[in-house]
Amino acid sequence: MDGKTASLLTEVIYENRLKPFTLSAGFNYSYKHTKNDYSGDASSLTNTDNNRMYAFAEIKGMLRPLSYSLGTGASYIHYIQNGHRYNFWTFHPKASLTYQINNGMQLSYTYQMQDRISRIAMTSDAMVRTNSMEWTLGNPDLKPSRDMEHRLQLSYNNNRLQTFFDAYFKQCLKPNMAHYERRDDNQFIYTQVNQKEIDVLDVMAYAGYWLLPEKLQIAANGGLYRCFNFGNDYTHCYTSWYYAGSVTAYLGNFTLQGYIDNGSRFLEGESKGYNGAYSVLKASYVWRDWQFALSWANPFDNNYKAYENELLNRDIYKHTVGYSKGNGNQISLNLSWRLSRGSKHKSAEKRINLRDTDNGIIK
Repeated sequence: MDGKTASLLTEVIYENRLKPFTLSAGFNYSYKHTKNDYSGDASSLTNTDNNRMYAFAEIKGMLRPLSYSLGTGASYIHYIQNGHRYNFWTFHPKASLTYQINNGMQLSYTYQMQDRISRIAMTSDAMVRTNSMEWTLGNPDLKPSRDMEHRLQLSYNNNRLQTFFDAYFKQCLKPNMAHYERRDDNQFIYTQVNQKEIDVLDVMAYAGYWLLPEKLQIAANGGLYRCFNFGNDYTHCYTSWYYAGSVTAYLGNFTLQGYIDNGSRFLEGESKGYNGAYSVLKASYVWRDWQFALSWANPFDNNYKAYENELLNRDIYKHTVGYSKGNGNQISLNLSWRLSRGSKHKSAEKRINLRDTDNGIIK
């Protein structure tokens, strides 16, 4: 593959602290051109131009005991690729409400809608061989999708106890989902098409308690993760449980910590995945602007299970497990030096972070 990309990204944000609220507004524009020439097993020339414009306005304020943030925005995406094109508009409402029940307890709710754009590689029309029986095929007719997110959180804090309960639900409407096709010559084609819906429910609870105030703290969290995948010709649902716990001791300039979790499990489309459990013992020391840290990750596990993937398609089944000797029984020494010089000023609450690392290559 031989290719090149060029990107233009720009953003402007305005903020004014009015009474009784703060007004924020902004505009973002990005343009990307990609030209990739595939040869060998794949023979294809992909020319892609992608434009995206996004504008928003938001007010934020407080009417005691209620604080709020209300905003709206709109995005426009224009896409051309080898004769394929689309124009896509998305409305971006956003709302956040926080109610202070008493001095230690508060209830909050947030909602937002946003667009999700396909990886440029999957919108090409190239077809690349993965192995002797599998191919990856791009789909120039892929459209962006819309995500709707809801979050409800109840928290309680006092001098020694910090707790919260969090419920998160996301709906992905017409998302890009995996599609596999078995051909007569027993070649398996993987591509992506816009299908029905993917939903995710994440319910979790957290508690942290100071056994010795400002000296010794224990913390734990756990929850349920539920995945719903509604394809055009399949439905896959999956429930997993997760947990994590830690003990931290603050001894002047020394900090000692032990942490453990059981990893994460998920099911997206037809791919069921697992990211490895993790445990670590860590000691750190701060001296002026220097910090020294020694950690021992995944103790006594010389054959650490880093990930596991399972493909659940009706025509093709794959089961892959990856082990990492480097991440098992790993001892690390970290040295950092904090630089803080010059004057500071209070900037707008919105942060500008313009990056583009998508090379548009099917792998």
